Amino acid sequence: MRIYRYLSATLFLLLGLGAARATDLNVVLLDSATAHALRHKLVCILFPAGNPADPIVTESRQCQRTDSGGTATFKLPDPPPEKVDVELGSDGLVACYDPHTFTVADAMKVGMVAKNTCGDANTDTTQTGELVLFGHQMSVWEALKRWGDEF
Repeated sequence: MRIYRYLSATLFLLLGLGAARATDLNVVLLDSATAHALRHKLVCILFPAGNPADPIVTESRQCQRTDSGGTATFKLPDPPPEKVDVELGSDGLVACYDPHTFTVADAMKVGMVAKNTCGDANTDTTQTGELVLFGHQMSVWEALKRWGDEF
């Protein structure tokens, strides 16, 4: 009889820990011209942290590198934030998506594809918990033009 109590308690504990697990948000980064995965690029998300009722709102920042499939996985707190801002942190990487703030609930339901603002590449393929973004590595010409704009 005692063994059943231990098994029941263990099962209850494991199920409880599984339910309290943080939500994962997968950010997929694709090339704006070809829709190929951008590998090993730094992607950061920013969202409010702490108690929203506090007069001073702190911001949490998480950064991950994309894998070989262009995906960076972020563990969101429980409860997840309403919205996240996404920034590209790799040098010379141009963000080609609009807007830069995304509603987490929409991404968690059916996935989201941001509008590609630099090229023709597109995809309608998303999975639950996925946010698809576009970008490209800055060309030498773009770098020189940007450098020239500073003077």
